[in-house]
Amino acid sequence: MKRTRLVAGLGLAITQSLLAVSTAQAQLEEVIVTAERREASLQDTDISMSVFSANSIEEQGIQSYLDLSAMAPNVLMHEMPGKAGGAISIRGFKNAETISSFEPKVALYLDGVLIAKGAGSVFDVLDIERIEILRGPQGTLYGRNTVGGAVNFITKKPSTDEFSGKVSATLGSYDQQDFKATLNVPLGDTLAVKANVATLKRDGYWENRLDNNNTLGDRKREVGHFQLMWEPNDDLNFLYSFDKTDIDEGMYPLQLVAYGPAQPQLADYVDDGQQDYRYFDRLDTFMKADIEGHGFTVNWGINDNLSVVSITGLRKFDVDNGQDSDSTPFYILHNSSGDEAETFTQELRLVGDAFDSDLEYVLGAFYMDEDIKGIYGYNALGIYGISSNLDSTAQNEVWALFGEGTYSLTEKLDLTFGLRYTQEDKEQTRTDSTVLLSTGTVVAQTVLPDAQQDFDDVSGMGSLTYNWTHDLMTYFKVSKGYVSGGFNPRAPNSRPDLWLNGYDEETVWTYELGWKTTWLDNRLIVNGALFYNDYSDLQVNQLTPTGDNNIDNAGDAEIMGLELEFTALITDNLTFGGGYGYLDPEYKTYINEGVPGDPSDDVDLSNNHWAHAPENTLNLYGRYVVPDVLGGDLVMRVDYTWVDDYFLLTANGPNLVDGNTAPSYDAWNARIALEEVKGPGDTSLTVGLWGRNLTDELWYTSGFDLTDGALGFAGKAPAPPRTVGMDFIFNF
Repeated sequence: MKRTRLVAGLGLAITQSLLAVSTAQAQLEEVIVTAERREASLQDTDISMSVFSANSIEEQGIQSYLDLSAMAPNVLMHEMPGKAGGAISIRGFKNAETISSFEPKVALYLDGVLIAKGAGSVFDVLDIERIEILRGPQGTLYGRNTVGGAVNFITKKPSTDEFSGKVSATLGSYDQQDFKATLNVPLGDTLAVKANVATLKRDGYWENRLDNNNTLGDRKREVGHFQLMWEPNDDLNFLYSFDKTDIDEGMYPLQLVAYGPAQPQLADYVDDGQQDYRYFDRLDTFMKADIEGHGFTVNWGINDNLSVVSITGLRKFDVDNGQDSDSTPFYILHNSSGDEAETFTQELRLVGDAFDSDLEYVLGAFYMDEDIKGIYGYNALGIYGISSNLDSTAQNEVWALFGEGTYSLTEKLDLTFGLRYTQEDKEQTRTDSTVLLSTGTVVAQTVLPDAQQDFDDVSGMGSLTYNWTHDLMTYFKVSKGYVSGGFNPRAPNSRPDLWLNGYDEETVWTYELGWKTTWLDNRLIVNGALFYNDYSDLQVNQLTPTGDNNIDNAGDAEIMGLELEFTALITDNLTFGGGYGYLDPEYKTYINEGVPGDPSDDVDLSNNHWAHAPENTLNLYGRYVVPDVLGGDLVMRVDYTWVDDYFLLTANGPNLVDGNTAPSYDAWNARIALEEVKGPGDTSLTVGLWGRNLTDELWYTSGFDLTDGALGFAGKAPAPPRTVGMDFIFNF
């Protein structure tokens, strides 16, 4: 049977550091995860997943989940320019849309509370215990259904053991000044409070030569996270958490990388993005965000075989931005957009076992009420003297019942079965208007009919797991993933039928063969998975040369792939590890329907590209520890990533130039730190020197290509250049 531990809580302090044992050799420590809603060894979990411990988060300089891009097989993450959020691609599943009415294909959870949208999802890492990245559909164990996977952020909880804290400073390139503080205060034997605060500042990486060389893309954030825990007895635990992030910084700028026949005057401003300057005629580029979240978790261990978990969440965000979309001295396209949303979620789970623990099960219910109070987009078309404006609101309600059980058929063979029912009710409003830039006069306005539609689905999974030995486990899993349909507020207002009909739900059947293996007396771990995804009605974002963002159901598609991860303890002080991912996506049928009922107007797009789905990804790291240096440990770590070339958006035109492609790249990060040098009492000091993108490699995180239309330009967002800095961390 699965070697798991039934618990009410989800907070277990773990690290992937080396475990000193009584034998002559050290071993790799067992990694405990809660991906299956109970504590279990990573090696006993039939999920393809990557885990980042608190130590590796600190050593790799991970500030937010965007820093995890390419750090795990078949996983890419990039910033949503201007939306205080990110887009995550796992196994080629990615929603490139920034508007908050679209459903992401990968779910984010902070201590079990759903972060429902990509917009407003960026929160900087403050005292994280671990991060779990799960690949594949997740719906029979999690409140929100997804097709691509889930990312769990688990924080370090308040402790009643002792008064403790940490203060840190990071000083680096571009006048980076990050200051963080953590304080844990016991309030008796059953009550404790914990507070994390941070102020994060940095100049932009690029100067604007049209604005007295003021920088573009600077960072200015204030972050706070507060937790209050009450544990009246060993079987009952209450945790309230509040987090808040205030962002007031410059818009992350694009680089003009190509121009089309309609804009020949742009030729002198085309570059690859390597230079450290830009020409922005809009001087007030900005990105502002106010993000806050509340969470209330109750863990009640009814008896040794049954526990109840209740997770209540309320998250709000209000984001606004203004940018020079054409990134040139000419007034071609300026864009302003924003979203304001409030999401309430309630999840209830029963976690138990029966039949002498031969059966382990999770039963759950989930409710979400989402009020998207405002979606706006103002596209100021300087070449036409008008602004094309969008205003929209949305109301979404979700109900779901889900459950999963694992039964040990024999001592070696486990059977798992899961089922989920989801119902979603969606409503959305939309008003389009055209405004003269010279006077601000509204010259045209279209109030489209309110759109409303209900979606429901039954999905599930089944798997067989066989424990060949204590160190070798294989599994075969079949699962169905589901994402509801919706409405596209960018659909042409001349076609109200396209707006009202919206786009359909997406489903995927995933077939996965995986293995978890341990070798050489627990000094080598090799895990992997082969998978095949079979899609129906795949939702695809299409950016047309005229600037329209269409949401199409592409019909049938498939992805085959592979994931490999390993960790090797070469000597007692040297660890080597990494991962490799392979993707082979293909549209089997993709017909873009033109005039309804007229097949002659249909366009076959089956030769189009998948976005953010590189064929190969590779990550490697080496970690060496020199013990007992000046009373601490000298820890050296080098990380390497390589990503194959890929497409930034789904192509849809024969004459696209360059804005849709991202060439392959590799990147080196390194850190050397003298860790936990003992001071007076229980204090310690860590000093670290780090560098990111040490070879100053150029690569791109997002982009678009409008060269084939009247706007006539293409832009890309380059990743940050080389940066270096120092960490100072004082624990007490």
